Amino acid sequence: MIVCLGVIISIFFLAGSQAYAAEKPPIKVGLLLPYTGTMPFQTKGVNDAVELYFSEVGGKAGGRTVQIIKEDDEQNPTAGLTKARRLIEQHKVNFIVGPVSSAVGLAIQDYIRQQKVILINPVANTRELTGPAKAAENIFRTVETSDQGNYPMGKWMMKNTPHRNVVITGSDFAGGHHNVEAFKAGFEDAGGKVVKEVFPKLGTMDFAPFLTTMDAKGVDAVYAMYVGTDAVRFVQQYQEFGLRKRIPLYGYVTIADDPYLSGVGDAAIGLITSSHYPVNVDTPANRAFVKAYTSKYGHPPYRYSEYGYAAASMIGATIEALKGDIEDIPRTAKEMKRVAAQLDMPSGPLAFDQYNQRIVNMYVVKTEKKDGKLGNVVIDQLGKVAQADVWKWWNK
Repeated sequence: MIVCLGVIISIFFLAGSQAYAAEKPPIKVGLLLPYTGTMPFQTKGVNDAVELYFSEVGGKAGGRTVQIIKEDDEQNPTAGLTKARRLIEQHKVNFIVGPVSSAVGLAIQDYIRQQKVILINPVANTRELTGPAKAAENIFRTVETSDQGNYPMGKWMMKNTPHRNVVITGSDFAGGHHNVEAFKAGFEDAGGKVVKEVFPKLGTMDFAPFLTTMDAKGVDAVYAMYVGTDAVRFVQQYQEFGLRKRIPLYGYVTIADDPYLSGVGDAAIGLITSSHYPVNVDTPANRAFVKAYTSKYGHPPYRYSEYGYAAASMIGATIEALKGDIEDIPRTAKEMKRVAAQLDMPSGPLAFDQYNQRIVNMYVVKTEKKDGKLGNVVIDQLGKVAQADVWKWWNK
């Protein structure tokens, strides 16, 4: 009788344990993105790619349901910090994917470092966020830094073009300055000269006064970094102003982002920029990604989609590897670094440096029109670039 009672108790205990395991709360992934603002395609690319990944795995990982919670950072540092606090303190998220704006990234960085959460930054690329002074074990970045994306282009232009005296220009915020400053460092290290720097405010509608200052004697090229609708207006007005006929325009890929090309129109033809993810990269992983993304959303992915998909893949693989036990953040962050190295993304295998910054393959692309459609075609490779390879000009 005693034995039978013990068996019964054991059965009830086992059943209770299984029920408890089955009722573990969902793992929460916060999306901290500017759902309002001037960067709609950046937000859409990241958002859609994260949702695609978790739909592919059935909305579960490590035996637990994954819940996505969205907050609009409004592309504003103050709002971004408020929304980050809401995700962590009210919604109790385990992971955050975001932000888009470098200004928001800088505003939330110190707060995130102190929280029991892992943040994966998919777009904000200002160099400081994964520099030694601000890096943290619970913060990763899947986008290339401003240095990785632009410093090699300075060297490339000196080697592959006749241009020796250039104007650099970008929106007047951290990302705008840091990207073109990195180009300047590479260009001048290779022997070129930056003769003027022009920084209109974000949201500028009329670039004519700034274009006039760029049209200076001795200038033989312009290198630009604008984002979103600012990029559309800048490239269009650069063409309308007549500068393209005399002064070729180069830049970071944000001035020729695939989803914005139809808005820019033929003014984009001939732009030469640096890019981490040309959508036509011919690898099995990318072919599968393009097919799945296009099937779900009715259009091909673009580089923001790749960054978001990489972030979601890292989260899902980590949860799976830890069988859903992700509450110990230092342990989870360490596991994320380990599993990430085993993932093959659309742009190639994932790799991170000691500061959790992605190591990327960079390309030079040219905007061309084929069969009536604008697209970016690879014309050269800048090779594999780690942030430590290109930050020596400021990290001293």
